[in-house]
Amino acid sequence: MMSVKFASKAQNLKNLQSILKSGEILPLLITNLKEVESDFELLKDKILKLGDKFIVRSSSKSEDSKIESNAGAFLSIANVREENLKEALKKVADSMPNFDDEILVQTMLDDIEICGVAFSVDKDNFAPYFCIQYDTSGSNSAITDGSSNDIVSYFHYRNSKPPKNENLKKIIEMILELESLYEYKALDIEFAISKGKLYCFQVRPLVMENKENLFNALPLEALERLEKRFVSLQKATPDVFGDRAIFGVMPDWNPAEIIGLKPKRLALSLYKEIVTDNIWAYQRDNYGYLNLRSHPLMHSFLGIPYIDVRLSFNSFIPKSLDKNIANKLVNYYLDKLSKSPHLHDKIEFDIVFSCYDFNTPKKLEQLLQHGFNENEIKRLEFSLLNLTNLIIKHKKGLYLKDIKKIKKLVFYYDEILNSNLSNIDKIYWLLESTKRYGTLPFAGIARAGFIAISLLNSLVEIGFFSIDEKNTFLNSLNTISKKLSNYDLKDKEGFLRDFGHLRAGTYNILSPRYDEAFSEYFSDVKVIKNSHVEFSIADDRKAKLEEILSENGLSMNVDEFFKFLKVAIEGREYAKFEFTKLLSMALKLIGELGEYYGIDKEDMAHLDIKNILTLYSSLYSKSPKNRFLDEIKRHKEEYELTLALKLPQLLRDSSEIFGFFSQMVLPNFISQKCISANVAKENDTNLDGKIVLIYAADPGYDYLFTKNIAGFITCYGGANSHMAIRASELGMPAVIGVGEESFKKYLQATNITIDCQSEQIICL
Repeated sequence: MMSVKFASKAQNLKNLQSILKSGEILPLLITNLKEVESDFELLKDKILKLGDKFIVRSSSKSEDSKIESNAGAFLSIANVREENLKEALKKVADSMPNFDDEILVQTMLDDIEICGVAFSVDKDNFAPYFCIQYDTSGSNSAITDGSSNDIVSYFHYRNSKPPKNENLKKIIEMILELESLYEYKALDIEFAISKGKLYCFQVRPLVMENKENLFNALPLEALERLEKRFVSLQKATPDVFGDRAIFGVMPDWNPAEIIGLKPKRLALSLYKEIVTDNIWAYQRDNYGYLNLRSHPLMHSFLGIPYIDVRLSFNSFIPKSLDKNIANKLVNYYLDKLSKSPHLHDKIEFDIVFSCYDFNTPKKLEQLLQHGFNENEIKRLEFSLLNLTNLIIKHKKGLYLKDIKKIKKLVFYYDEILNSNLSNIDKIYWLLESTKRYGTLPFAGIARAGFIAISLLNSLVEIGFFSIDEKNTFLNSLNTISKKLSNYDLKDKEGFLRDFGHLRAGTYNILSPRYDEAFSEYFSDVKVIKNSHVEFSIADDRKAKLEEILSENGLSMNVDEFFKFLKVAIEGREYAKFEFTKLLSMALKLIGELGEYYGIDKEDMAHLDIKNILTLYSSLYSKSPKNRFLDEIKRHKEEYELTLALKLPQLLRDSSEIFGFFSQMVLPNFISQKCISANVAKENDTNLDGKIVLIYAADPGYDYLFTKNIAGFITCYGGANSHMAIRASELGMPAVIGVGEESFKKYLQATNITIDCQSEQIICL
């Protein structure tokens, strides 16, 4: 096969006209401003031979090189007719910097089925994936100009079998042919399909200078092993219901939100150690759900953390429920999620029935359309009611015992820190105490907090409360976050004594604590005090709510009900705040341990926590330093593979390991407000009055509320996440969990409008 060299946009297409076999090049003519001005009539006659409708495009020397693309910098004008041809040619010429820059004129393609852009590798790190985005609206520019609201994204591992989809197969065949022709493996290709034919609109080299090259970091064998593991995990042990397994990065304990989609080994292993390996199941068992102890909730698929969603669904089944109904229910949940993958970060709100609220009888009616009979539904309803009463009972509710347990953390924290134990021993006991007296009771209080929010939301659903009344109640709460944002930062010493342990990334050793980077977190702070809001309801409405509680079988009066809501919601934040003290100190001591051995934090971030904990009870022939360095080296190599890896947020089928469509994300809009403001990133100096973009919805980002921000958008996070609740409490417009693709787009914007009522984000 003959090879060609990169030239201008126009010359590239001209050179391909006679040799490209896998795609078509539209009829074209190349001209310039000199020809337009010297003899337009002659030029027009040549152009009219191409057809009667054209697209006039820039082809400047300043675009489409290996050093800079200047993509979209210059003008293209579509649907040009004879009468406005000269005007279009001049406008395109005037948009380019050089007098002799080429103007490309092509026949305008009609009846476009799909139109898009394909990269032959990941444009940021050379990861070996075909990355294809297209639009089905019929536009020839919706992808490149960003006007499409219905973009389809597809990712395909280069060394795997071709996709079954015929259009995608054609596009990949063209990518491979163009790679061969140009002898270059980093291409940016614009394409369209019309009447079954594939057209190449443009081919240029991707600008890859000074970027990490992970092209060879992901061997096929690794994905094949993942495929085998995924298939083997489809089988369930006898104590787990459901006919198949699905894995997601956002359901339940949503690791993508808390530790990130591609966490380093220390953060990943810490999350497994103190939450998802055992603690999560102990808590659910204690609170009356199925006993799933010894089942890890989270799996690491080549470094990406995935929740076993089937296991999660099982863990929300009341113990008292008949096994046949339980199995039927889990399969219903799995089918619903598979058909509606955009609900993966809202499973407890939109899929699972995990507790009883005032709207539960009505919500359960949908099961009649899915093979459940009235008797089965009634039995489920009673199981949920009994379980909920057990958790929320006045004076004897399970969550109250957990709040008492959390209070012991202060004692254990001080005792461990003031001891003469070695750093290794302190880390061990800090994490043991975190599990026993921190994350275990926190998980219970968080469950009660979820039930409280569900009950509160259901009062709105049944029409007893308005949204404003719900928000007034939330604003009346005295949460840890509110205390933080109201703190007088002039009292720096007092502030750091109370809040110094917090860090933006709770599990990330590379994320500094507040007391390690006070000026970075709190420079130019303008504390806007949250005024205290009183909440009360009239006596006649109290009587009505008393009736509602009694009719629903909830064993508490109105005062006890509101006390439960207050204690559970405030308690969830309090519990998280307290256990993160021990976790944060453990991370600090791990950093000091690294310093002792001459290993910097960046390397310690790649160490598995078990490599440290095992030293408490085991003495090895190799020194800890050498053991650490060996493990860090190995984990760094594995992390390169993780960085190159692309997997869907919801993994439903083994074929998706090799090629998948990016699932639609439905973000969570908080409040009913509409704001427009300039955009800022979380580490920008001046956040005053801006919409801040943050990656996760982690509690460590509470410092943002001291900076008078207008609102915020997160890449990851669910409807029940800390930041969602915090925004709701403050009545602050926010969008939680927009997904990676949208988040990248918003990062490029200067000004954004968030319209929470119509659930729209508009980039200006």
